[in-house]
Amino acid sequence: MENHDITTVRKTWFIQSREGKLEDYYNTDLKSDILGTGAFASVVKATTKEGHQPRAIKILRKEKITDKDKFKAEIEILKRLDHPNVIKIFETFEDARNVYIVMEICKGGEVFDRILSKGRFTESEARKVFIDMIHALNYCHANGVCHRDLKPENFLYLDQSEDSHIKIIDFGLAKIFKSSDKDGEKTPMTSRVGTSYYISPEVLAGNYDESCDIWSAGVILYILLSGYPPFNGNTDLKIIEKVKKCAYSLETAEWKKVSESAKDLIKKMLCKPESRLTAAEILKHEWMLQAASANEEPLSLDYQSLKNFTNAQRLKKVALSVIASQLSEEEINELAEQFTKLDVNGDGVLTFEEMEAGLKGVDGKSRDEILRVIDTIDTDRNGTINYTEFVAAAMERSIYLRQDRLIDTFKLLDKDGNGKITAEELKEVLGNDPSFKHGIEYYKEMIKEADQNGDGTIDYGEFLDMMKKNK
Repeated sequence: MENHDITTVRKTWFIQSREGKLEDYYNTDLKSDILGTGAFASVVKATTKEGHQPRAIKILRKEKITDKDKFKAEIEILKRLDHPNVIKIFETFEDARNVYIVMEICKGGEVFDRILSKGRFTESEARKVFIDMIHALNYCHANGVCHRDLKPENFLYLDQSEDSHIKIIDFGLAKIFKSSDKDGEKTPMTSRVGTSYYISPEVLAGNYDESCDIWSAGVILYILLSGYPPFNGNTDLKIIEKVKKCAYSLETAEWKKVSESAKDLIKKMLCKPESRLTAAEILKHEWMLQAASANEEPLSLDYQSLKNFTNAQRLKKVALSVIASQLSEEEINELAEQFTKLDVNGDGVLTFEEMEAGLKGVDGKSRDEILRVIDTIDTDRNGTINYTEFVAAAMERSIYLRQDRLIDTFKLLDKDGNGKITAEELKEVLGNDPSFKHGIEYYKEMIKEADQNGDGTIDYGEFLDMMKKNK
């Protein structure tokens, strides 16, 4: 007997792979709207046709893609990750010449550019940036993903403000080194990849694990605090010689004003792999814990929004999950802050205990009721609350009731475009995951909850009425 009271949803279901013309869906000039170029790809800015939402589109020429499996792996990794400090993917396109990855746009530029403009960061400035970096890294490693090309150019600021959060980008060299199962076995990595300034000695030796990312992050922290790299040289060969010897100094003039605590953290990152801290351990290091908390506003979760999500019709929960998966970080910055504050151990997901702690002080609510609300938010049924699940449940009505968002969501569920959502179409969108197989009756009941005229389908008017209800 199926449990029809549980709504099962995964963010990856809504990241579409389309065929057709990019310009049918996005406004962009591929020649003048360039944000960056590389050896194998370029990135352009664009806006969606419907709501004029800003996007960044990575364009890869098919003739340049020599390893199709590696390219597919990058997209799968981006789909898999779901964190406030990891770049978000919205969809992919393919035509005769190119493959396009549509992502959120970060308007603040590279961390590298800020290093050039500042020269060096104060410890408090460096700590703020580094906390975001390590949160992203801890989440990636917990999910079995090693980035393998960490450098300041691969971290972008969301906006131009001094206190802007950052996002890790470019998973072109990333590798899945273990399954997402916490007890999954690690696969050793052997490919010599990365950038000379940031590459670790064990990568050069061709036998390493995810701790190579910690070394690269240590190099970045060194640069943030001093303004120059720890392993320098006129050629890649000279740089690599110093890397192999782990030859760096914390005794020059620039380091006299840097705290012993910061130096200690660098020493515990730029060392042999067996002595190197993990990302989770770095978050607990004394220097990282010095982040000023006195000025932080107390956490204020809107319990009523969460409860409304719990009581919502199942199709509405699906629609809210679709919308949450398509929002840019700029639009939900406050929710990102809340998510990060709730995530006490910094692993990038919320446990029921972390959510419950954030909801303390909810007057007149029993613990059982609070736990029931939290359990309903876990729509992929994996025992924790991921970022998109949290946003879907906590976002304000003003965000999800925007007309362009509702139209886009309806179109995604109305697969044949005839203006009606059917049970069969829901099964096509939601039923492709082997771990969440439901019979057609499950989807018919989902339709029935919102079907006002009893014709067995949901038209846009019925969809709109459903979305406007508080539950």
